[in-house]
Amino acid sequence: MEKLKAVIVDDEKLSRENLKSLIGEYCQNIEVIGEANSVKTANSKILELEPDVLFLDINMPRQSGFDLLQSLPDKDFMVVFVTAHNEYGIQAVKVNAVDYLLKPIDINELKSAEKKLLQRRNFKEEPHLHNNYEGYKKIIVNHSQGFSIIDIDKIVRLEASRNYTKIYLNDETEITSSKNLKEFEDILNNKTFCRIHKSHLINLKYLKEYSNLDGGTAIMSDNSRIVISRRRFQEFLDKLRDFSLYVK
Repeated sequence: MEKLKAVIVDDEKLSRENLKSLIGEYCQNIEVIGEANSVKTANSKILELEPDVLFLDINMPRQSGFDLLQSLPDKDFMVVFVTAHNEYGIQAVKVNAVDYLLKPIDINELKSAEKKLLQRRNFKEEPHLHNNYEGYKKIIVNHSQGFSIIDIDKIVRLEASRNYTKIYLNDETEITSSKNLKEFEDILNNKTFCRIHKSHLINLKYLKEYSNLDGGTAIMSDNSRIVISRRRFQEFLDKLRDFSLYVK
């Protein structure tokens, strides 16, 4: 199995060196490929190295670890927070962190974080093994006041809104989640949900009509009209066939 590529972001050199040493000794499936001592340098390193995981400090001069994540709308990496402060746990959950390690680092907790990272990678690489619609019916959606537990079956559509996602339910409820749209695309059932635009993921159960206006428009049960991007149109048709709704 290919090792996870990691970048350590911490303003303290000794902390970076200590964590790198512990990962090298105790985490056989992780390779540290870079380090950064600030949000600014971390941005450059992430673009340059494209890591699988960020070991991220929270309290740093000028900008925090949360500021770094906020500045990256398309986060194609996992996050493990490594901090001396224990009061940021809820915020870590909201940004979908894989784990939250307190300094000084406990070896068993570091090994546990490695295991969670490998599980998350497997989930992302083989979603068809995990996205079994009959296996689970609800998801937890984090928002600014806490979280909601919602029925997957009630989701009509999801819409990207900067670093957040707006979720529209069949009872006209609207929830804004701190997860980005790509994360929901990974979680939700492949056969039922279809990404028809970079900003839109729809539940085919609530597709009411298709119009060829504007190159192709999906009209949903809530009367929203969503233009289907050209490069996703074939995938849209394929999903409809799988869903047994497409009529020639």
